[in-house]
Amino acid sequence: MKWARRSLAVLFPILLAACHAGQETRPTCELTAISQVESYLNDEKGFEGQFTQTWPDGGQSSGRVVYEPGKLRLNYEYPSTMIVVAKDKRMVAKEFAHQSITRIGLSRNPLGLMLQSPVHLVKPILVTNVQRHPHQLQISLASADNPSQGLLTLRFKEELGRLTLEQMQAVDVRGGRTIMDLRDIQQGVQVPASYFAYPDGQK
Repeated sequence: MKWARRSLAVLFPILLAACHAGQETRPTCELTAISQVESYLNDEKGFEGQFTQTWPDGGQSSGRVVYEPGKLRLNYEYPSTMIVVAKDKRMVAKEFAHQSITRIGLSRNPLGLMLQSPVHLVKPILVTNVQRHPHQLQISLASADNPSQGLLTLRFKEELGRLTLEQMQAVDVRGGRTIMDLRDIQQGVQVPASYFAYPDGQK
């Protein structure tokens, strides 16, 4: 299964004006940014929108994304229909064309870094980089215990102090890079709890 060989992970950093940390303490600008991202990812209202995903081999997929703290569902619509649910330290994907199920643990997958509930960007998460640019904030995350397992970079649009996630970038343990560009993001998603049930029939 082609998708099973691809893991959601982060990508090339975007060149923005960096906010450099000292060796022992982080500057106020970084602490503020980290707090903003934590608040965004822990917002119980969640968000939904459309995505276009570029895989390490250059192929593209698109569909709809729904996020609530600790939970993510991706409804792939192109080029084939697939549902992916990620939560509770594992990710399950169902590809409808072949009626196949793939299960992946998130403990060593960069995506798992943003799916803790609640999200705390402290150990075991390592914030490796914070970059600001007018109307834009980017933060990179890794596992503090094993940073070589992968990197997750989240890029946000920032307007009047409010963040909107516009890109997730991932680099997996093999160096494979995946980009997920988000658009038409709306806060305040309301879906039943069953919406985040695993597509293999498990809760």
